[in-house]
Amino acid sequence: FNIIEWIRKVQDEKPRIDALVSLLSNYGAKASPDEESRDMASLHYSVRFSFSGKVVVTIGIILMDHQTTSDVVIETMTTLPKTNCRKGFGSRAITALLQWASSNKLTGVRATQVNGAENEWFWRKKGFVQAPQPNPCNDFLWHEHQ
Repeated sequence: FNIIEWIRKVQDEKPRIDALVSLLSNYGAKASPDEESRDMASLHYSVRFSFSGKVVVTIGIILMDHQTTSDVVIETMTTLPKTNCRKGFGSRAITALLQWASSNKLTGVRATQVNGAENEWFWRKKGFVQAPQPNPCNDFLWHEHQ
């Protein structure tokens, strides 16, 4: 694996990936590059879903991740205000994200660093399965055919 060649490929693909990510607007999301990321070997985005103007679900995703073979890596998910956690908003956001991924032939989706039984149950309910061992980050995988 040549990281320098990979970084060049990521930079060459960035305009195409930015256009692909902009299609999330068709699924009710606003997406933007994560300008704070210093990772040059993958593309980080913040995806924001707003429900009824009162609840916001923000999902951090990575495309062209050099560490996995996944098309999309979900690295964070936050629901605000926190009083709206576990009320289905995250589920709706993930469903929309998976529909976007499927529509754009991004079939390998990974949720990384899944901690706790309730979080594991959430991802299983969405059709994810625990990644095979070794799995030090407790990642969960989704593939379109599931």
